[in-house]
Amino acid sequence: MKMDIIKRKSILNKKINILYTTSFQNVMGGGQWSLYYLIKYLNKNTFNPIVLCPGDGEVANKMREAGADVIFFKVRRVRHLSLSTIRFFFQIFLERGIALVHTDSTTETFYAGIAAKIRKIPLVWHVRVSEKKMILDRILSYFSDKLILVAHSLTRRFSWLKWSAKLTVIYNGFDLDEFDKSFGLANLRREFQIPSDAFLIGCIGRIEERKGQLKLLEAIVDINNAYVIFVGDINPSYQKRLSQYAFERGIANRAIFTGHRDNIFELLKQIDILVLPSLKGEGLPRVILEAMAAKKAVIATDDGGNREAVVDGVTGFIVPRGDSFLLAARISELIADREKREKMGIEGRKRVEECFDIKNYVNCVQNVYCELLKIS
Repeated sequence: MKMDIIKRKSILNKKINILYTTSFQNVMGGGQWSLYYLIKYLNKNTFNPIVLCPGDGEVANKMREAGADVIFFKVRRVRHLSLSTIRFFFQIFLERGIALVHTDSTTETFYAGIAAKIRKIPLVWHVRVSEKKMILDRILSYFSDKLILVAHSLTRRFSWLKWSAKLTVIYNGFDLDEFDKSFGLANLRREFQIPSDAFLIGCIGRIEERKGQLKLLEAIVDINNAYVIFVGDINPSYQKRLSQYAFERGIANRAIFTGHRDNIFELLKQIDILVLPSLKGEGLPRVILEAMAAKKAVIATDDGGNREAVVDGVTGFIVPRGDSFLLAARISELIADREKREKMGIEGRKRVEECFDIKNYVNCVQNVYCELLKIS
C-alpha cells in the first residue's frame, strides 16, 4: 500500500524527498542546465532534492551548487537487463525515503521505473527530445505516472497517449536575471582573427550529423562576408567531414570550431544571429532561448519545438530541415537588413520574458509533484 503522504512527510522531517536522475557526468547540456535551474528554484521548504549522477564531476558540482544532495551510481544500459541496478533503486528508495522520482533519460527511466512501479512511488519522466524510441517509449510511458514534454510537438512521439492525462507540456524556463548579470572579457573576433566588419553567425550545440551543421556550411558558401563559429562538443568523424567540405569550397577560414565553451552567455552577446540547422531530434533547444534573451534574431529549422520558440517572421525565421538554399536566403536577408534583425532580437527578448519565465517553469513542475503526491 502506498504510504500515506502525511506519514511520509513526518518521516522525512516534513520535507518530501525527490530523486532526480541524470546520465551526464561532465557535460552541462541544455537538459542538465534545465535540471540545475529547476533544483535551484525548487521550494526547498517542501521538497528535498537528491540527484543521482553517474560519477563526480561538473554536473554533480552544479547540482550541489543548486542545493541538492548528490549520490553516485552508473546505471547500466537497457539492452543488458541489470538486476543489480533495479536492486540499487530499491535500496535508494528505502534508505532515502524517496517519495517521487523525476527522470529525463530512457535508461534511468527504465530501471527506476521498474522499482518505482513495484514500490508504488510516482515517477515523472521529463521528455526533452522528439526522436522516437518505438517499443521502449511504450514501456517507459507505462512506468511513468506523468510525462512532462518540453514542447507540444513532442506529443507526436506519444501518439497513443494523445488524449491521456499522463501528458503535460511545460516549456523550459530561463533565468533572465542571471543572464543579464553575466559578463566576461572574451573577444571572439580577436581570439579567432575574425574581421571587424564580418557578419558573425553563431551555431551552438554538439557537432554531430543530426544537428545539421553541414547544411549551414552549404548555405554560406556564396555569402562572402559570413563567418560561422561552431560551439560545442565535437564528434571527430563528423567534424572531419565539415572541415573537408569547408576546405574544398574555399571557406575554411570562415568556419571556426571552438569545441566546448563554458561562457555561452558571453559568446551570444557577440554574435550577429544564431542559426540552428538541426535535422532531427530536437525538443525545445535551450540555446534558442539564450539567443533571444541576448536580443539576437534566430533562424532555426522546423524540427521539434523550434517553431514554438521562434515566431516565424517576428523573432526570426523557421526554415525546412535540410534546405540550405532557403537558409542562405534568410541569412542574406538578415545581413542586408540590420533594422529587421535588431527588431527581431527585441521581439525575441520579449517572448522569453513572457513565455519562458524560470519561476513559472518551476511552479508548473511543482504543481505536477503536488498532483501526484496529492498535496496542496
